Amino acid sequence: MTTTEAPAKKWYNGNCHCAAIKFKAHLPSLDEHQLQTCNCSICFRNGYLHTYVLRDEIEYVKGEDSIRGYYFGEKRAEHKFCPNCGSSISVDPHGAFGTPDKISVNVRMLQDVEPDQLNISAQTFEGKKMDPPYRPE
Repeated sequence: MTTTEAPAKKWYNGNCHCAAIKFKAHLPSLDEHQLQTCNCSICFRNGYLHTYVLRDEIEYVKGEDSIRGYYFGEKRAEHKFCPNCGSSISVDPHGAFGTPDKISVNVRMLQDVEPDQLNISAQTFEGKKMDPPYRPE
């Protein structure tokens, strides 16, 4: 009988552009971990590069109380950002999409990570196809 071991994890430090919000996320090595893009209207515009972390494996070091959230459409997921500099930090689906214990962290907010050198999944989450389609008013 063979068992598959979970990939080793390490702590990554992250922050928004102005550093008003700082956090740590416990993730598998991003050198080997597949990341995900999303083509929904907000992820596409904000350039999100998603990786998923368990809720209890993200720790806010500074500024958690100042984080602002934005919902749109069916209000399935909360897009969290810094109210100071506007950096898109994470997406909390609050249980939507079958992910009650995970949130997405925008890899572009992590320190010492070069997104162009990472394994971006060929699979894109098809947020653009969700109903109802986004229409600005």
